[in-house]
Amino acid sequence: MRAGPITVHDGRDTLERVGEDDLISVSEAAYLQAALVRHRLRAEQDAQALSLVRAPLGTCANCDDRCDPAARYCDPDCQSDHAQRVGRLSHASNLRA
Repeated sequence: MRAGPITVHDGRDTLERVGEDDLISVSEAAYLQAALVRHRLRAEQDAQALSLVRAPLGTCANCDDRCDPAARYCDPDCQSDHAQRVGRLSHASNLRA
């Protein structure tokens, strides 16, 4: 038998032998773990939604048309459209919190 995660000894749950403070610690650890998993998943979803993977050189980051290799967008309209879309996605992710 060990402290920390729930252990089973002789087929029985060993939580029946721990004190109230230990049960609180187990619950707190489970809550923290669940919160960390939710945070990681949300960060992955936000990164995917914002398309953090850059377009290859010579490709517009908004419409995927060919453009000057030194430019990220093919024209100012694409740049403003992309900025508006990223702003909407950021606002939507803040509403989910």
